[in-house]
Amino acid sequence: MKPVTARPIRVVGWSLSKNALRAPAQTQCSLFPKSGRTERRSFSSFAPFLQQSGARNQILAAFRTPPQFHDALRLCSANNTLLLSLFTTSTCTPCRVITPLLTSLVETRPPSPADKYAALAFAEVQLDSPDRSNGSMMDLGVEYGVTSMPTLIGFGGRRAEKVTDRVVDTRLLSNEASLAAWLDEQMGKGDRFPGGGGGGQNGTGSTGGLLSRIFG
Repeated sequence: MKPVTARPIRVVGWSLSKNALRAPAQTQCSLFPKSGRTERRSFSSFAPFLQQSGARNQILAAFRTPPQFHDALRLCSANNTLLLSLFTTSTCTPCRVITPLLTSLVETRPPSPADKYAALAFAEVQLDSPDRSNGSMMDLGVEYGVTSMPTLIGFGGRRAEKVTDRVVDTRLLSNEASLAAWLDEQMGKGDRFPGGGGGGQNGTGSTGGLLSRIFG
């Protein structure tokens, strides 16, 4: 298959071409702290790790292959969950602050009557993943118009690939109050599903929904 030529991607003030991206073995930013209440578990070779702690919102392990990302999109759409995806690379310095901040906000955000989504999920999308067994993650960045790192994109609604918004401003992404307000705004953009589900009060609104029914 003819390789896809990607546009250069700017990372915090400088550019990287597709061929220049390499994942250093010891410098990858970890989505999860070494300690804490969030647990990870693999449910298949092509799907992300899901949090199994019983919390309403979900923290997913970093997507390193396109099938992992697309599987999560479909599951979150079916479960009326807003998926926040932070497109990044292993050399993204701001992400070392932004990722823990987003993780904390997603884990602790309570439901609101204004929410149209039942829940939140968050994961990094590692564009320089060395795993090419199921396609290049750089092609995923091109597909969604990612031209700088970090880029935070919200996906939600009945159509799995629907983009609710995107943020590239590292000042906003690094500010807890601004980011929390942005999250509240995104949670109000969802499609009302039949039978409710908004605000996490019934149906698909908890880990008793589709994700947990399938994966424990």
